[in-house]
Amino acid sequence: MATIRSRGSRWQAAVKRKGHPTIYQSFDLKKDAEKWARQQERLIDVGRWVDRSEAEQTTFGELLDRYAREISIDKRGVDVELIRINALKRSSIARLSVSAITGQVIAAWRDTRLKEVSPSTVAREFQLLSHVFTVAIREWAFPLPVNPVSMARKPRSAAPRDKVLTDEQRKALLFEVGQCQNQWVKAVVSFALETAARRGEILSLRWQDVDLRSRVATVRGKTGHRKIPLSPACVAMLRTLPRNIDGVVFPVTIDTLKKAYSRAVNRAGIDGFTFHDLRHDALTQLAKLGLNILELRAISGHSTANMLQRYVSVDAADLAAKLERAAR
Repeated sequence: MATIRSRGSRWQAAVKRKGHPTIYQSFDLKKDAEKWARQQERLIDVGRWVDRSEAEQTTFGELLDRYAREISIDKRGVDVELIRINALKRSSIARLSVSAITGQVIAAWRDTRLKEVSPSTVAREFQLLSHVFTVAIREWAFPLPVNPVSMARKPRSAAPRDKVLTDEQRKALLFEVGQCQNQWVKAVVSFALETAARRGEILSLRWQDVDLRSRVATVRGKTGHRKIPLSPACVAMLRTLPRNIDGVVFPVTIDTLKKAYSRAVNRAGIDGFTFHDLRHDALTQLAKLGLNILELRAISGHSTANMLQRYVSVDAADLAAKLERAAR
């Protein structure tokens, strides 16, 4: 039986049923309290009542904190994910209760965010949002009827970057990174251009994972570990490096590398060429050597040919030259 009582200027409804926790809700009007109490009693009668108190009392910011503590901490990319989580915590949706976040709320956040950052950044944050709610529903028993992120349209992916160095730009870049005070910057960039490895894979590489005799290195990163071939130029470069006592091949911090690389790119006069673009350039050069899709995927670590295609630029002039040679 529901109890409706006056509490100051508001009306409190309390619903008590055997086998269920007592639930309370306050309203400005008595009729609203009575209506809510009848609704809760009907849900209990038909076995559809669920305890939404945790979802109503937990803000999305608090949910993000729990996700960071329990889920993100075990991921290889924890540092990057925590940056995204902190960005989400600064947004307006972080102050809403979990139960108040709907597909419309997510769509409004998406449209606002697209005015602030690139579509690719929003897409990655969108994916993180979806997984946070999936974990909350499946593992933490938050009584949400549906993942609200699934009710909003995904942001369009940005067009694939098509940044490939000319021979002159590549020489200029290698010269400028060679002028950096930190000697490891040029070694890292050279390794990236020769192997198409990711920045995290390069910085975590250890000498025990490098076999100079077989010209193979084992890199570890977000897709697990894989063996990559080392070109003669890469092997020669590695042989000149001093061995660090802790076994790390390239003992340079990511922050130092970022700053030094950015300055070197500017000095080389190459506009907007990110460190990740080195991977694009390297895979394009490897494709020009005649490596097939399976071989390129083995080197790059991409799970599908479609993903690999985003990293390989095919020049129409090169194709025309091949057709001409084939016709002879």
